[in-house]
Amino acid sequence: MGIQNFSLLALVALLVGCSGGPEIAKVEGTVTLDGKPLDKIMVEFWPDAVGPRSFGETDSQGHFKLTTDDGKSEGAAIGLNKVTLKDLTLMGDKFMGRAAEHVNLSEGKKPRISGKLAQTESTTLSETVVAGKKNEFTIEAKK
Repeated sequence: MGIQNFSLLALVALLVGCSGGPEIAKVEGTVTLDGKPLDKIMVEFWPDAVGPRSFGETDSQGHFKLTTDDGKSEGAAIGLNKVTLKDLTLMGDKFMGRAAEHVNLSEGKKPRISGKLAQTESTTLSETVVAGKKNEFTIEAKK
């Protein structure tokens, strides 16, 4: 292999190595229940391929914007993502982060949405994030 070919390979390896991992695109949207905005819902996008989990909380208008798990990027991984929804009103003022994924802190409160939507294993929701496109989703929760 000549020095020119080696230099070209080194340059390609450097460019690939500096790509920074999976591609992320901005994602926002609205969560609704029976067509009405739903507040205090934790929205999570879990990529089917390589990439970090992304999350965001709905405001009083049901609107959310996603941020990656590490907090470094706005948006979600490009490609198909499972979507989970967690009703934060069931947790009260307690925030345990990922430790609360399988903990019931509802203390007798009635859930507003199906508990099946809270787990990646049982959710029926998914969205495809596309590079170079405005990724704005309306996600209809189920009871």
